[in-house]
Amino acid sequence: MIKKLLHSFFFLFAISLTAQDTAHYRLRLDVPLFDFPQNTSLPYKAPSMDQALKFSYDLYDISYWGIDKLGDKIFVPKTKPNTKLRKFSNAAFKFGLGLAFSFYGSELPIPLGVWGHEEFHRAVLGVNKIDSKNGNWILHRWDGTVYGVSDSTLSQLKRNDVNELLYSYVSGVQYEVALNEKITLQQFYKSRTLSKNSLMLYNAYYVFNYFRFSTGALTDSVKKLAPPHENKLSHERDFAGADLTAWVYDMFNPQQAYIVRDSFPNGEGVNRRVGFSDLSPEAQAYLKEQKNLSLLNFINPSLFFVNRIRVNSNFAFNLFTQYAPTHFGNDIALFVPLQYKQFDVLVNLHQYTNRNNRGYGIGLGLYNFKITPKLESDITLNVWEQPSTFYGNNKLVGGSLGLKINYYLSSGFSAYVSGVGKTDGWMLGNPYIKSNVSAQIGLNYNLAKK
Repeated sequence: MIKKLLHSFFFLFAISLTAQDTAHYRLRLDVPLFDFPQNTSLPYKAPSMDQALKFSYDLYDISYWGIDKLGDKIFVPKTKPNTKLRKFSNAAFKFGLGLAFSFYGSELPIPLGVWGHEEFHRAVLGVNKIDSKNGNWILHRWDGTVYGVSDSTLSQLKRNDVNELLYSYVSGVQYEVALNEKITLQQFYKSRTLSKNSLMLYNAYYVFNYFRFSTGALTDSVKKLAPPHENKLSHERDFAGADLTAWVYDMFNPQQAYIVRDSFPNGEGVNRRVGFSDLSPEAQAYLKEQKNLSLLNFINPSLFFVNRIRVNSNFAFNLFTQYAPTHFGNDIALFVPLQYKQFDVLVNLHQYTNRNNRGYGIGLGLYNFKITPKLESDITLNVWEQPSTFYGNNKLVGGSLGLKINYYLSSGFSAYVSGVGKTDGWMLGNPYIKSNVSAQIGLNYNLAKK
């Protein structure tokens, strides 16, 4: 199977040649209309995990477009030459406003950061036939939770498949990691009038700060102080409490029944919030190690205004590291996007680690590949050897193949169909641990600077 995937990849890689895109884009929107099977099988139908990522990306893109326009209106003179001071002031204004919007606007109950974080939680619960609601949505409530899940449902999930429960915990911070990956690659392959460096900095900080909170005494204080302000009914409370302490607690105690926790004070069920002091010394040390590893998400030149490193007119590259917690431990990856003449290529290397073992993976991608003047394609191939659980020596050997065909309806609009097939194993941005085939259709809108 892997040989067939490799043959397919290199066959498409060698199809044709075309000129590299030199446009400078103000706006690039990806509107995912339908995602099968999630839009037909999730208890709440939509959005899928991929749709949540793209909807939030689009709203950020529109917001940064507005910031770009505002900065130019204030600082770019219409009747006299622009000065270095004005250019610097404009750039500083845009970065500062973008950073402020990322920190504070991401909390709004619309498709932005916190909403996307919660939708990633919901997607993993959803593919396990568990319905839930986003607690950061204008039509529900505004408190950064995923609710609507009872203790008995979580207890059953852990008993039936602890990996799925663990994945539901860490899928939230995987949203920030996936969004940064998407932004980094998009800005590398397609030049932007305003890059979202400030948003990427916020996302990397968000993940690290969540680990920092989870490894401190504040978790124990919140465990005591929060219950009086939470609903007495278990299904109205956040399903995880604190994502990362819950993750490590259940990962180190896979056979322990879910309900073996402290009782919820003055209400039903258990206190889902796990304090740092509730963890064993071994688990505490492990969580601290993950906090340090999350700093790898800052090793990305795009966070610091370097979207590509151009060697000459034919060749440019960048590289960044990426850390993501997973149901079996973690994934540490190195991404190397390349532009060589007309080719947009991606190479990524992965180390998948559980408690005592590790496996490796490699990914290859060919993006924005012109088949005809109106037809282009993306193709991605991943091969992996992953631990199957946190404890144990068993590994899953497999991979994935993705294909996207994009047809330009006009200079700015295009329609696409895409599909991804995968074997058993974990992929960032995919809610299925088990083998799966998914297909999407959607629209793109691109606005270039004139």
